[in-house]
Amino acid sequence: MPVELRHWRAFLAAAELQHFGRAAERLGISQPALSQLVQALETQLGAPLFDRTRRRVELTSTGAALLPEARATLEQARRAEQIGSAAGRQDSRMLTGGYVGSAALHPVFGALMRELAAIRPAVTLQLDQRPAVQQLRELREHVLDFGIARSPLPGLDTEIAGLVLAREPMVLAVDEASAGPAGVACRLADVADRPFIQYLHQPSGGLRLLTTEACRAAGFEPRVAQTVPQIATMLCLVAAGLGVALVPQTASRLALPGVTYRRLSEGPTTELHLLYRRSDTAPAFRALVATARRLTDKTSLS
Repeated sequence: MPVELRHWRAFLAAAELQHFGRAAERLGISQPALSQLVQALETQLGAPLFDRTRRRVELTSTGAALLPEARATLEQARRAEQIGSAAGRQDSRMLTGGYVGSAALHPVFGALMRELAAIRPAVTLQLDQRPAVQQLRELREHVLDFGIARSPLPGLDTEIAGLVLAREPMVLAVDEASAGPAGVACRLADVADRPFIQYLHQPSGGLRLLTTEACRAAGFEPRVAQTVPQIATMLCLVAAGLGVALVPQTASRLALPGVTYRRLSEGPTTELHLLYRRSDTAPAFRALVATARRLTDKTSLS
């Protein structure tokens, strides 16, 4: 019986976890099925790969020697799948994109998606919400064709380009009971004694870093009361009077009852960026960039 990738996957999972049950769980198969795959590989190679005399399975010398080769084999197979998928899209009209949640609140996001959907021959869009760091990793791995993320961004290498789609101020979200005079700009320092609803930590920094640096520039360290993954949740906590929050101006489109948005006299701004591989030449990708540039010219980044 020839050795297949499923045998190497079973061996690698068992070697890394040193436990057949947990390895089977990782692969989504039963433990007897995983044991059969490992035994078939051992039979084909003519040598035991694991010492099963103890409670935790351990690699034999043969297994230890094969471990880096198994990793390399599976990594090469994964890379071949990515390259094949990317090459297949060169002549297709499909675009796979990632975006941060707050991007969908901005009108330019909807306008870009709407214009792409109207292109003929049609461009098929497959969209998934992802953090900026994951978008960049999957762009490099050819899993995504494009990403849409907010500044501050992770560092971009020479392989990845960014196009600014829009620029907007951050505003202060406060509960109506303590909103202050309507239509009057305030200073961030005015809420230095208030608790802040803060964004979850992201490896790229993201809006959490932007909020922290803006508060420090105003002369104080934000006192974080709660951390949340989504702006909608953040605004619900603001409405409940649990704190204030810095949000992109377009978040006010949610019009959540109990929340008022105050302009800041010296507030930070954030940008939406279209991220893509410089080397991509697929027709659907070229249509995406051309549409994005046209929209950018229309909006003047406002």
